[in-house]
Amino acid sequence: MKRAKINKVFHTPKQKLLLLFDYGDEWRIIVQYLGDAEVQPNEKLPLIMESKGEATDQYGGFEEDEEDEKTN
Repeated sequence: MKRAKINKVFHTPKQKLLLLFDYGDEWRIIVQYLGDAEVQPNEKLPLIMESKGEATDQYGGFEEDEEDEKTN
């Protein structure tokens, strides 16, 4: 997935892809190709142009574990 080229995955605008992330938790993410966009030289890639919903913590709870380790 890291080396996948957008033009090899998506062929037409509005095309969608169901991405299964984290096989243990089975997070399902819908990715939609909306078309090509101009990228400015100072913009970092990959660039998220739009998102819907709240992003959850990928590996939540580690901050609490680190605090417990510091106090013990």
